[in-house]
Amino acid sequence: MKAIYIILFVIIQTTASAQSVAELDKKGGFKEFKVGDSLATHKEKIKYSKTLENADTRLFLVKERVSVKTYTGEIELKFYKDKVQEVIVSFKNTSKSNFEDLVKSLETLYGDSQSQKKKSPGLARFEKVFVWNGEKIALRIGYDENYRLTEMVFLDQKDTLDKLKEEF
Repeated sequence: MKAIYIILFVIIQTTASAQSVAELDKKGGFKEFKVGDSLATHKEKIKYSKTLENADTRLFLVKERVSVKTYTGEIELKFYKDKVQEVIVSFKNTSKSNFEDLVKSLETLYGDSQSQKKKSPGLARFEKVFVWNGEKIALRIGYDENYRLTEMVFLDQKDTLDKLKEEF
């Protein structure tokens, strides 16, 4: 009987630890692309796309496409002063069911998501937005039905909080 309790305890602990935003912080981004990486780390794998808000903020496209489950997408890296601030993974030609499938997979990894009801102007184009907030890293996934686009964004949690403070 005691052995059954021990086995149940181990199963519950394993399940609980597998579904945690702490895992999001541990991974720090998507595949080998981590928030905080320097431009030099990925120089051979990326190509310049455009300058964003200011001269210090630039967007780069990862040369090779990526696969997640059966979905193929592309990765963009947003750099601020030559440090990765956001890892953006876009899956084009997706459906709502594809989006929901990706959300379920992320919930398996990071626990329950939070639906983002109030959207900033930059997120208004997404019909559905879900977020996970770790101590260091935030993950946002959104679905744009007009463009049939699913977008996952791994971003610096401190940067997110600073931007929210600026809005108020």
